[in-house]
Amino acid sequence: MINQGLATQYAQLGRPDLAWVAWKRRGRKDCDEAAQGIAADPLETLLSRARERRVVMINENHIAPASRAFWLAALPRLRQMGFTHVAMEALSMDGGDVKAGEVREHWILEGKPVFAPYLSEPTFAAVVRTTMALGFDLVPYDDMDVMSNDPDLGTASRERVEAARLADSLARMPPDGKLVVLAGWAHVDKGLHEGVPWMAEAFKQRTGIDPLTVDTTACQRPDAASPATTYLNPDGSARITSSHVGRVDLQVHMPQAMGTDPVAAASVSRRALGQPVAIPPALVPKDGDGVVEARKPGQAADTAPYDRLFLRPGEVLPLYLPPGRYVLTLRGDGGGILATAPITVPGPSGRQVSATELSQATNRVARTR
Repeated sequence: MINQGLATQYAQLGRPDLAWVAWKRRGRKDCDEAAQGIAADPLETLLSRARERRVVMINENHIAPASRAFWLAALPRLRQMGFTHVAMEALSMDGGDVKAGEVREHWILEGKPVFAPYLSEPTFAAVVRTTMALGFDLVPYDDMDVMSNDPDLGTASRERVEAARLADSLARMPPDGKLVVLAGWAHVDKGLHEGVPWMAEAFKQRTGIDPLTVDTTACQRPDAASPATTYLNPDGSARITSSHVGRVDLQVHMPQAMGTDPVAAASVSRRALGQPVAIPPALVPKDGDGVVEARKPGQAADTAPYDRLFLRPGEVLPLYLPPGRYVLTLRGDGGGILATAPITVPGPSGRQVSATELSQATNRVARTR
């Protein structure tokens, strides 16, 4: 658990490469056998199978944000196919982590700020922003308290509650509404765990709807330069690892945050956030570790940054940002701000994209059904 906690912190600080080293866990042995199939584009394969489904469930590895980068690629295409709602395990039930169109790193619990453990990671924050920009309705459905309130049932209780909340949300949606569920790990599994159904299975039993379930956590490609890949059998069916047969409908083998190129390893998920941006020399830590964050001008300090990067002395790595104006901050030990600097990320051909153009583009996408 210590390794997992440290790895999660590194992931939140924009360093999937350090998270991967700290985690000390690798893919399953049956992944090599699955990778003997026919390589296919995972997004196009997902879309071809999602076309006739009303519910799609895609999981993620909380420690390897490359799964979240895959979500970022999939969401616009799923929106175009008619999907209307996105349910996220990471959202708080009271909605306190998404306010006024922005993602908050904290929500208020019993009058005190509580750190949002997933949304603070830049790629996850980008997923929430993208979901809202595309016009999806957000659906919270998870509540970790059910595990502590029902200790005899533990995980089984959480799976049951999650499935019930998703089923209730689906029942309230318009008849043509379609749901994407973004969850962690085995929650998207069909079948049983120690005699009780996982969330996807409990949802299937409750609604009679068979969700398309996609695993992105079990298998990894060789390094950060390897593209995400799905493997198929000669008949076109998905090639699934023996450990997941009957549990998921599709598997995506994700790139690992490792390799000979340190920039690629550290950027394996964050490069989905935008274009690479050099950090001004004044904001590069020199006498100790530091964290560089990028927020829009005037945004509150508890707004999830558009990118966040932990740096050790001597490390030279870029931020990744979409076009716009930002204020960069360098935080040192203890979280105090050591330096700030404004920065502008130009749009295509060096032209700055106006707020009006961004709004118009968002509205065009939101109307696509």
